[in-house]
Amino acid sequence: MQMSPEKALAIRVRRVLTKKITAQKVPSLLVPPSDISKQILVFKEGKFHHLIDNFLVFRMPDNALGVSIRKAVYSIRYSGEYLYIDISAERISKRECLTVARTAIGAERIRITPSPPIHLLAQEFAENAHGFKLRKLASENRPHPTKLGSGKAPAKTRGMTYTERWLRQLNLAFNQTATEQVRKKALVQLAKIESELLSLSEEYFKWPSTEALNGSGSLNSFDAPKDGILSFFGYQVGRGSVLTSSTRYAILDRVFTLVLPPILPSWHMDSWGTPESSRRLRKMAETIAALARNAKHRRSPSYDQAVGDWEQDLQRLHDTHYVGRFDFGWPVTHTV
Repeated sequence: MQMSPEKALAIRVRRVLTKKITAQKVPSLLVPPSDISKQILVFKEGKFHHLIDNFLVFRMPDNALGVSIRKAVYSIRYSGEYLYIDISAERISKRECLTVARTAIGAERIRITPSPPIHLLAQEFAENAHGFKLRKLASENRPHPTKLGSGKAPAKTRGMTYTERWLRQLNLAFNQTATEQVRKKALVQLAKIESELLSLSEEYFKWPSTEALNGSGSLNSFDAPKDGILSFFGYQVGRGSVLTSSTRYAILDRVFTLVLPPILPSWHMDSWGTPESSRRLRKMAETIAALARNAKHRRSPSYDQAVGDWEQDLQRLHDTHYVGRFDFGWPVTHTV
């Protein structure tokens, strides 16, 4: 029986609409300089605890490199300035790991994870037993161009300048047409900008107006006005947005994995949870789903592109970070 043209077209459209989009992820691994592999900073719940320079390196079951503390092995991470471990993070028994030479650290890619700038750690823990080593480590790194410890920044870095810098480096790190050297440098700069943001106090963040409508009453581009985290990092959808779908998802993927600066009051920041946690993903998903539902309630064609972008991004988050990892109820965008 021959299929009618209308039915054939309907099947093709349905296939396109239901096709899952696999997004490329921003690279998150780099080979650290060999001269910083002599010392490992130890953090506990995100705060500096102590420093070790006499340690054993292990190959963990997931093939990552780790350092042992007593009978446990912790994954080595790279801030862009120094190597560190967090003893409050997931640990593996020594018996499940293999001992390797320390030179392996300078020969393999290690996860890039934002952490406090070394010059701030050296100042804060100057009287610590490891203060001298921290100062020495800080002196070996190029100093930041501005003093950020006071929570203030010069005029040229105020407003959305941090966001612009962050987005520029994110795009460079994600750009598959750029050379590997350019992408590596961009990823390191990205981590440094994130570290600078962590050093700023709450007083620095003055949230701009979140007026959504333009003068004509139509809505061209959208951010996340209620939960300014996504807006701060430049996330926008809709007809007026300059972001590609790949860049939008790169922003969301990075927000899911990084330590957030104090953009909003502490009680609000707590609702976003820790990096790569169930709470973080749930907050992101619920924020995007709520924006899509609210737009649908307005029943205006000017919202169609934005709703489509939100639903696409929500599906990507679901497929990449939710499936097989978390079990909370995934939010929906349909309205009653």
